[in-house]
Amino acid sequence: MRVLVTGAAGFAGRYLVDELLSAGHEVFGSRVDSAPHDDAGRIRWVEMDLASPASVEEAVRVASPEGVFHLAAQSSVGHSFRDPLGTWDVNSTGTVRLVHELRKLARPVRLFFASSAEVYGPVPEEEQPIPESAPVQPRSMYAAAKAAAEIALQQAGTEGWLDSRIARSFNHTGPGQSPIFALPDFARQIRSATSDAEPLSLRVGDLSVRRDFLDVRDVVRAYRRIFEVGEPGEIYNVASGHPRSLRELVDVLIEVSGRSVEVVPESARMRAIDIPLLAGSAEKLHTLGWTPAVPIERTLRDLYASVEEG
Repeated sequence: MRVLVTGAAGFAGRYLVDELLSAGHEVFGSRVDSAPHDDAGRIRWVEMDLASPASVEEAVRVASPEGVFHLAAQSSVGHSFRDPLGTWDVNSTGTVRLVHELRKLARPVRLFFASSAEVYGPVPEEEQPIPESAPVQPRSMYAAAKAAAEIALQQAGTEGWLDSRIARSFNHTGPGQSPIFALPDFARQIRSATSDAEPLSLRVGDLSVRRDFLDVRDVVRAYRRIFEVGEPGEIYNVASGHPRSLRELVDVLIEVSGRSVEVVPESARMRAIDIPLLAGSAEKLHTLGWTPAVPIERTLRDLYASVEEG
């Protein structure tokens, strides 16, 4: 199938491109700028800025896709508090711009949308792992914009030409993730010591929060599975169902490093609004034949090694 991957140059996007090429899809990838990418000619690149209607129009015209994996987004919850309007314009209105241009193709299109578990907001511990039927109650502009984009896609689906499938992704990490996110930042900090004997202070936020982490390689397998065999109009959690505290994950990183590390909480790293526990039920996704294959310990070893190599 001829597919367009928005955000193909991003963290999950790069892994997804590999997954789709291995399955025989013809892949177009969108990126915001014209900087060269080392992809050995495997895919065709188109420039797309979701905040620019003209840019979205041209990218869809060039790619003319039969299917779309819509991953491009402002992906930081923390940044959405600093730039709520920009986050909304990209994550919500940008999705509507994309749908508007896809409609002009005047033929059916299958669209996969990478939403977020953040849309669930705070859920009592006794009601977790969270099923897809749980109410949506976003606590950040990032989450609100993702929830609004979901609604826009569901509305477009009622028109008969758009076959959308939505994934509410819980936390995921792995080699190549930006250090604006917690675990890659922690790995980078640990690697910053110039010698194994050098004392190291690891500066952290609230490590008591528990999150449902998957390896990015498992996540993109789930994305492909949902796209290929998921039910039109359905929402699927992409999760392990087994939350861990950030403290547990930090301890694994420290063990992998073999270094002496003092963990130092900093108030500046604490979020004004944070959800104590976020864990998802993936039973619906399991019915499509997907199960996670990469243990979180291997994920963290690979993450740390990627920082070493960088």
